[in-house]
Amino acid sequence: MQVLQPPFVAAMIIPTGVGASIGGFAGDATPYLNLLASVTDMLITHPNVANAAVFQKLPENTLYVEGYGLDQFMQGHWALRPIRQNRVGVVLDAGIPEDMRILHINTINAVKSVYGVDIIGYTFTDAPVQTGCEMTPSGCSSGYLRNPDVILSACERLQGQGATAIALCMLLPELEEDEETLEASYRSGGGVDPIGGIEGILSHLVVSELGIPCANAPVFTWEKAVPVTDQVLDPRTAAEFIAPTFLPCVLTGLHRSPHMVPVAQSNALDLTVDRLSALVVPGNALGGIPVLAALAQGVPVIAVDNNQTVLGVESDCFAAVPPHQKELIRPVRSYEEAAGVLQAMRLGLTLGAKAVPQLHPVSLPV
Repeated sequence: MQVLQPPFVAAMIIPTGVGASIGGFAGDATPYLNLLASVTDMLITHPNVANAAVFQKLPENTLYVEGYGLDQFMQGHWALRPIRQNRVGVVLDAGIPEDMRILHINTINAVKSVYGVDIIGYTFTDAPVQTGCEMTPSGCSSGYLRNPDVILSACERLQGQGATAIALCMLLPELEEDEETLEASYRSGGGVDPIGGIEGILSHLVVSELGIPCANAPVFTWEKAVPVTDQVLDPRTAAEFIAPTFLPCVLTGLHRSPHMVPVAQSNALDLTVDRLSALVVPGNALGGIPVLAALAQGVPVIAVDNNQTVLGVESDCFAAVPPHQKELIRPVRSYEEAAGVLQAMRLGLTLGAKAVPQLHPVSLPV
């Protein structure tokens, strides 16, 4: 008789806009996402890991969760409810030029026709959305949003029509001179994606206010979006520069993105953080909410050394953390090694031939 085991659940997070050497570009973490999914029963991840413009290869056992929702899940506030299919609505920025507007409407229809995504319709914001890109003193990508209400009202209209997930298509601004320098470095496989920060702000807004799955597909003018044909790019960035739209990966990701419900309203089939077995993150990006929440709840954190970011927050920064929590941080050299650690955990194996200590010495009779 086979004994049933609880599902082995892990999460793979690569923060947005921090220049991660793996996952900081255009879907370049996807092979590692598929590797980790192969040694788990369920793998939670987020758009920054999985999105690759017109490409996406999400394993069947992956939950695609927006970053704010992931933070709420890790802190024990929200549960994740797997679903078979979302009804996706699309919000288009009223400021998108006519040619790019038509391109994105054609993309919506193509994704619905080819992949069978249930896209219920699209709507426009009541006024152009005004965004900007910035860089923080630490070198991370950030940004600002001047009129969030026009986005939220458009999302609410789609919710009223039955949408259970929202794709945003927001026109991003022309980059300033220093941001253009960053983009040139990014194309060559170095530096930080200058638009990553504002993308996170846009999706965080919708998820935090409406509690609905959301991801953003940035839109540019045709002059900025035209495919690159005059240079060979770094392979990690190539996906973003061969097509003028990023919308396909967002729509396919949202297709089965789980619903997020307050833990108090969850049921036995919903996934809560107490069922999470491990969190996999870049080796020097250990300061975010998911990592701190994992350590507080006794979840092992696998820190991948060969995925470096501009954050520089390593295990040495946790001197004030109680020893039993710091011991939960398990450094590994690569995602391949992380997969081995996950597989051992899944099989219930403790590796390493070390002598078992005597915990309470006693005097034994001679």
